[in-house]
Amino acid sequence: MKNKDQISQTLPTPLLWSLWILAAAITFKSFNQLIADYDLWFHLFLGREAFANAAIGQIDVYSFTAYGLPVINHEWLADIIMVGAYKIMGDSGLILWRWLMVLAIVLACLRLIKIRTENRLTQIFTFLCFVIVISPGISFRVQLFSYLFVLLLLNLVYSTHLKTTSVWPLLSILFLIWANIHGAFILGLLIWYIYIFEKLVFKSYKLNFSTAIVILAPVSVTLITPYEIRLWEFIYGELSNPISGQYITEWRRFSFEPRELSFLLVFLLTWTAFLFSGKAKGLAETIVLCLASLMGFMAVRHTPLFVILTLPSVTYHFDGALQRLKNKLPQGKPSPPIATYISTVLLLVTAAFFLYTGMSQPWKIQTDKDPLPFQSVAFLKTNNFKGNLWTPLHWGAYALFHLYPDIKVSIDGRWAMLYPHNVMQDNMDFAYHGTGGRWKKLLEKYGADFALVEAGNPAIQEMSQDKNWVWGFQEDACQLLVKKELITQFQ
Repeated sequence: MKNKDQISQTLPTPLLWSLWILAAAITFKSFNQLIADYDLWFHLFLGREAFANAAIGQIDVYSFTAYGLPVINHEWLADIIMVGAYKIMGDSGLILWRWLMVLAIVLACLRLIKIRTENRLTQIFTFLCFVIVISPGISFRVQLFSYLFVLLLLNLVYSTHLKTTSVWPLLSILFLIWANIHGAFILGLLIWYIYIFEKLVFKSYKLNFSTAIVILAPVSVTLITPYEIRLWEFIYGELSNPISGQYITEWRRFSFEPRELSFLLVFLLTWTAFLFSGKAKGLAETIVLCLASLMGFMAVRHTPLFVILTLPSVTYHFDGALQRLKNKLPQGKPSPPIATYISTVLLLVTAAFFLYTGMSQPWKIQTDKDPLPFQSVAFLKTNNFKGNLWTPLHWGAYALFHLYPDIKVSIDGRWAMLYPHNVMQDNMDFAYHGTGGRWKKLLEKYGADFALVEAGNPAIQEMSQDKNWVWGFQEDACQLLVKKELITQFQ
């Protein structure tokens, strides 16, 4: 339901426009962070392999710890899209792809906000809340697709009011693409059925053929993938994986880290607006708000999804809270024109500052802020080493991208797509619990020929003293451990 713009219509037009310009500048500054995520390398690698082989690999041939096991790459279509952009324009293609995704996300967000309120102050405020929480998730990752698809799904819900005849064809296309591009389609299905549940509870839907299509079509089309029902089995396995939450930062619970504070602030504002808006609370939006809140605190990676899922609710209820606040405040005299002009200028100057600092970022993909093993990998490649390379999880894909087929890795970003739990745990043990000779037992157990060892590995002193292994190369981020016999052959 749209609400009459009773507050922002009293603001001068220049002031409103300057607020929108400031919001746009903050958005640009927040989103123009072109740091390469570790996962970028495995998306490019798998996309490149799919192009080279004209097929989606379903059996692993890239690792030596899970060689020959089945792979469920739920992001295969995203990999192809990303590497296609990279093949055409290199780094510029990836940057262009990222900005096109950002533009689509922003437009979908603004349209959803406009559906929920005509109050321009509410529109600006909720949009800025959206930007500051989602910005850490705006990177070179396939999650961008799911951010967009969740927004498209919510737009579909609120623009069609779930009329069965108009919604199911678009819904089927959405979930068909989504199921082949990212595993978070399962969240989309959950959200969809929450809204369907509300319709059934309040008898807005009658159980007939049209309703059956709306209920069954989304889940049915998710079976049209290279993996069919196995994709669902993989998703269950990934969500129930106990190792991810222990070692992978983005799967850890909320912990008051600096990047999480914006989520906490918006979380508090969202619930305050919801509880004190004076507007009716829908069953579906209440369930979604509770679910999104739980997700945000359960895993850091879900904080952007919190602000996306709650966008319709926070927009609608913040508008109500703002109207109630206005009614309780005494009506003062209109501000003099000079105050409007000064405020407008200050807002525009602030916007210019955000634009300037955003533009000062180098317009290229940045890797220097992440301690990747650039020199060690180059050393292996230059000297034509072949064999099995033990790597930390976040370096495996980078090594594959540059060294395959001469080198296979112990683990990479495919993680739950491929590796058994014991392989995951062994790789984590090498990185964090390898003292007492366990590091060496693990290398021998799997037949590793080399190992990329992070500078903070607790077993690094033991490695230095072992007579069968030597340091082949050293750099700030890591050291390359090599079997002594291989170094001797090389010399």
